[in-house]
Amino acid sequence: MPVGFQQRDRCPLCGSSSNRLLCDIPYSDQRLANFVEQFYRGRVALQTLQSASYRVVLCEECDFIYQDSILDEKGMQTLYEDWVDHEQSLQRKQTANSQRYRQYAGQVQALVGLLNQRPDQSRILDFGMGWGYWSRMAQAYGFDVVGFELSNQRREYARQMGVKVIEKLPASVADFDCVYANQVFEHLPDPLQTLVDLCQQLKPGGIVCLRVPDGRGVAARLEQRGWSPELEAVHPLEHINCFTRKTLISFAAKAGLKPVNPPLRLSWGSLWDGVRREVADRLLTTHLFLRRQ
Repeated sequence: MPVGFQQRDRCPLCGSSSNRLLCDIPYSDQRLANFVEQFYRGRVALQTLQSASYRVVLCEECDFIYQDSILDEKGMQTLYEDWVDHEQSLQRKQTANSQRYRQYAGQVQALVGLLNQRPDQSRILDFGMGWGYWSRMAQAYGFDVVGFELSNQRREYARQMGVKVIEKLPASVADFDCVYANQVFEHLPDPLQTLVDLCQQLKPGGIVCLRVPDGRGVAARLEQRGWSPELEAVHPLEHINCFTRKTLISFAAKAGLKPVNPPLRLSWGSLWDGVRREVADRLLTTHLFLRRQ
């Protein structure tokens, strides 16, 4: 039985119904079907997608790129509970090299500077925490971290790792100094409402850390050469929102957030690499620290 799809007739960022089609490929197309089969390791019965298409559009009002035909709520649950390879995902975390943990440490260290108070005085909501590895790094710095995650399997793993886990957002407002969301908002059917709701959990002046795949050049690539598997920012079924730095800043502004630059993190031992990273993070990438106004 086919899974259900729903149509997003308006831009998830600005609400405009004016868009330009960048890509429209039936999931029955052999090349796309082969990709889905290989990526999800045969977990997807391809006939369940037979009546749907992979469609990417560009909003003509705000330049936001998004998939307008997406799985419905039940389909999303099937995708993330049954089709995604949890074992492979966990193994990538368990076998990550030291660079991954240096990145986590750098992000947490930046928060220390931005929050301007001792970590043991600060609460962080790790929204979409996955397996909980970033939460553990923040805990090591002394932060009070609470993890929120929809996947029951990942919640239980994080609990076993010592992470404090919640299964629904607290009813009380303005309880957190920071909301951290890494590789989450590209997956959400209504990203703006989710961000607005999360900001209600923030204390005035609190920080939101948003990290999403970088959509630079995606629109031109789709129009000129069509879809290909390496276009990670518009991954079929999963990455239904595609942000550039410009659209991410505009998106955050609608929720009352303004970008802030973290303290410089440079060292003589790797000065050139550090400068390149700082320039990219401050001017180019879709990795942002934002402050609630």
